[in-house]
Amino acid sequence: MQKKDIVQLSWKRFGEIILQMAKEIQFNFDLNVIIGVGKSGIIPAAILAKKLKINEFYSIVVSLYNEEKPPRKLYQKPQIMFSNLGSLKGKKVLVVDDFVNTGATLKMVLQKVNNAGAKDVMSAVVGLRRDASYQPEYFGMVFKGCLWFPWDVSPHKSRSI
Repeated sequence: MQKKDIVQLSWKRFGEIILQMAKEIQFNFDLNVIIGVGKSGIIPAAILAKKLKINEFYSIVVSLYNEEKPPRKLYQKPQIMFSNLGSLKGKKVLVVDDFVNTGATLKMVLQKVNNAGAKDVMSAVVGLRRDASYQPEYFGMVFKGCLWFPWDVSPHKSRSI
């Protein structure tokens, strides 16, 4: 992947995307728990929890790729590094991550949440890679290449959207 394939998301655009996602989720899904997939998915998850007035918030840190841009795969399948999931039995849960590349991480977390007895489970991401094999119920934008969030270290020669 070349540097020109990196799409840098500005704080302004990120804010617009999160507000639009919050409106769509609020209109379509009566949830009572949000789970942020860490590390970077915890940021949009926390903001969505605030906007949607959801007080029950958990995180699960999963590792599959390193933090480089473009990322390099570290493991054959996603590895749970930390989880503080509370009781999910009978709850309506939204799992939030920063983006979907292959969908392996998100699918693994969704399975864990379903196995914990959640009544209804949906997923949301800020960015959906155009060639991803898994599509969450909610996503803010579709991208090609590598998505660089405002909280990432500034890339060289990227285009900001």
